[in-house]
Amino acid sequence: MTIRIVSPAGSIRPKLVEGGVATLRSWGHRVEVAPHALDTYGRFAGYPQDRAQDLLDALLDPQVDAVWATRGGYGCMQILDQIPLDLIRNAGKPIIGYSDITALHALWFKAGVKSLHAQMMKHLGENPTHRTTRTLKEVLAYYESHKSFPPKHNNLFLKALNENGEAGLNAEELVFVGGNLSVLSGLHGTPYDYDYRDKVLFIEDISESPYKIDRMMQQLKLMGVFGQIRALVCGHFTNCDEDPQMPVKLWDNIRWIVSPFNIPVQMGAPIGHELENYPVIIG
Repeated sequence: MTIRIVSPAGSIRPKLVEGGVATLRSWGHRVEVAPHALDTYGRFAGYPQDRAQDLLDALLDPQVDAVWATRGGYGCMQILDQIPLDLIRNAGKPIIGYSDITALHALWFKAGVKSLHAQMMKHLGENPTHRTTRTLKEVLAYYESHKSFPPKHNNLFLKALNENGEAGLNAEELVFVGGNLSVLSGLHGTPYDYDYRDKVLFIEDISESPYKIDRMMQQLKLMGVFGQIRALVCGHFTNCDEDPQMPVKLWDNIRWIVSPFNIPVQMGAPIGHELENYPVIIG
């Protein structure tokens, strides 16, 4: 399988890319690094038009099977309107990554193309034998053989929901949407937000105050999202230290916000900005 490495958001140290590329090549994949993937323009990986062009070129190249982001950070919102939905749809190839790449996952979802919320270059290079990396390797091998993602993969997260909530949730019948909660909040009210109806919503975040997480969860509630989704999966909230001025702890607050809607909720799923970051198929 041919993988094109792009940097649609923040800049990254070349050595981290080299490590991730080495891991992917050790799995037997052909890996190409986009022309601007190692650029730097302030905190960004090059000018917006260059980051967008790398994505466009990867989608247009018939030899490329998947597009993999080097890292998140911030920057994908700057280029969403430069990537035509028809191009994504016609190319039919997944984007892979997480964190700020959530914005691109939403774009791919809008185009009707599945994508993969998964580890990026730093993790691949530094943790090539970790169980989450091995799982990702297996998902990629399946995709290479079938040109589609394994239909039962997301059962990894539904098992806990079925044990603690609504019975009969089946990954073959349900669609997962979501990603980084802060990025999702930035998408609300734009043409690129998800359609949440009858989906499993998964969320994670990093370095956000509990009151800000409360605000974003309240926003989802006021939008009617919790009345539309089938279940909520909460991954890692890394470095989101408890706030002594908040009357309840972070996870208890999330449960309280969602409780009126009687949907299954899984807390502490292995998704997000930590070593335990299992791939999730979106769409």
